[in-house]
Amino acid sequence: MDRTKLNDVLNGGYIEEYEFDMLRNRFNMRVDVLENGAPSSYNVRFEKVSHFQFDTESPSEGGDRLQLTELWIDAPPEKSSSEEWEVTISIFDMSHIRLRCSVISVDGTVLR
Repeated sequence: MDRTKLNDVLNGGYIEEYEFDMLRNRFNMRVDVLENGAPSSYNVRFEKVSHFQFDTESPSEGGDRLQLTELWIDAPPEKSSSEEWEVTISIFDMSHIRLRCSVISVDGTVLR
């Protein structure tokens, strides 16, 4: 998948599964979306995570599903001072995940 299309594909999808593996420095999530009226699922993996931050302004105690509002690539490795991907994941309930990682893959294909 092309990095410029990542947000367009995942925008409005639901994060159905997620896991942060501290031993392997990985954040994995499965995002289910509706594409052209048909359900699709994407497995997104952030590897070699050096920074992970979760911020929320949500007054609620959570719900059954997390709706992914937007996923921004704030800086690709070639434009980042740390030479890592800098990513912000925005969730509908006014929560944000900010992370830095060395590798992003979607369904096993490394993002370039």
